[in-house]
Amino acid sequence: MVRYLSFCKRAGVDPCDVEGVVKWFVEQPCVWAPSTVRQYRAAISVAIEAEETGCLDVQSLLMRVGQGPAPRKSGPRRTSARKRRSIPQHQFNRLIRRLMDGDHPDDRLAARLLSHNVILFMRPGEWLWANLEGTVLTIRNGKSTNGRALGKHRQLDLQDYGQAGVSDLSDLLAVLKSRAQDAVDFRKLWAKLASRIARACESIHIKRVAPYSTRHVGMSTAKLWMSPAQVAAAAGHKTTATASMHYARSHTGWRSKRRRVYPMPEAVAQVIQPLKASRAENMAYWKERRRDAEGEPPAFKP
Repeated sequence: MVRYLSFCKRAGVDPCDVEGVVKWFVEQPCVWAPSTVRQYRAAISVAIEAEETGCLDVQSLLMRVGQGPAPRKSGPRRTSARKRRSIPQHQFNRLIRRLMDGDHPDDRLAARLLSHNVILFMRPGEWLWANLEGTVLTIRNGKSTNGRALGKHRQLDLQDYGQAGVSDLSDLLAVLKSRAQDAVDFRKLWAKLASRIARACESIHIKRVAPYSTRHVGMSTAKLWMSPAQVAAAAGHKTTATASMHYARSHTGWRSKRRRVYPMPEAVAQVIQPLKASRAENMAYWKERRRDAEGEPPAFKP
């Protein structure tokens, strides 16, 4: 139902006008990917079946929803899935040196952004609203609608960042905010920096690195020393499954010693972990289950 209400807002149709919603939905051919069409179809179907007035021809509406619209057949995926997920450290160092030596004024800014983001692994839009106070970095979580993120904000402890690192990060945030007063300006600035990075990659003959690639690198490196719950809290994820399913694996992380950031313990405690987060946790869970059942065996084996 939450997805249905969001869809109605996008369509500009009153959620109570189920027939109008169905009409708008089926008249949008080749707009969405097949997976998006399936999700919208499921949400609308739930709304139709939940209608209790009896004034609707439910079967007819369900049939119309099931028949259309046709999904988008071609074109690149509109996600970060096409972006590079791993960067060998020696290639990254070459890229940073090339940007630092560049003639364009945005080259050094791009180099600083990449250098910090392989440690902070923030989303692009989160940079504009990040706020640094002392050694605590407060970040407004992206993708926080519909309860997808771990709250609206997350905080990172930068005690291991060093005075020089904290000072440079503070200056970088000020520069970004001075050049982009709102989200529209920031998207334009981000596109310029991404373009400068792409040019640098081409000049040193390596596969293109996107700024978002550093989020993958930072998280894969963090997986080498953080617990899954800590990685999720530091990235702003609600569950540990997100990092394991959609981001780079730990074997692509950098093993050399680097500055580290730490999520707040209270945020780590709120992360949802699967039952089998580890064998030890799984065995402890079943031990408690057996004790509660007064020695009776569980219905199925772990």
